[in-house]
Amino acid sequence: YSGTLNYNSLCFSLLGCVLLATVMMVLSLWWRGSQAQGQMHRTLAEISQQHEALQRQLTQQQLLLQQRDELLEAQLIRQRKKDEHQRWQQFWQRLPMLMLDTLWLKRVERRQGILLFEGQAQSMMAIQDFRHQLMRQPLFATVKPASVQRQTAGHYRFVLRARMQENIGE
Repeated sequence: YSGTLNYNSLCFSLLGCVLLATVMMVLSLWWRGSQAQGQMHRTLAEISQQHEALQRQLTQQQLLLQQRDELLEAQLIRQRKKDEHQRWQQFWQRLPMLMLDTLWLKRVERRQGILLFEGQAQSMMAIQDFRHQLMRQPLFATVKPASVQRQTAGHYRFVLRARMQENIGE
């Protein structure tokens, strides 16, 4: 009987040791899993913060790109106006050279995209030449006579109507 008791107690001891080792392994695995889960939560929080920071940077970048586009558009508008101003300035400087010596301008008037040239000439040929010179100017889409009248002194009184190009400003 004492042999069986020793054997039983040995079995229980062995079983206790195996059970204790199993509990220790389970606790060790649980602790590692808990540590890994904590690290995963910390990593996820860091990724979330980085994502939010990137979202803020993206929003800022989009705002800066929009501002850049607005500045480029404003610069383009300024450049167009400058170019238009230069074209008009060059036209006004060249205007006396476009007229024959037998043609005089009395008035130039602008009305809603139309420039009216009113003047006097010694011949119809001078008026036609002036009209053709104006038609060669890039500022005008068309140049047509509005009125031509022969005066008693032999001179011609005329009005030419020059319609400006659409993309040309004042």
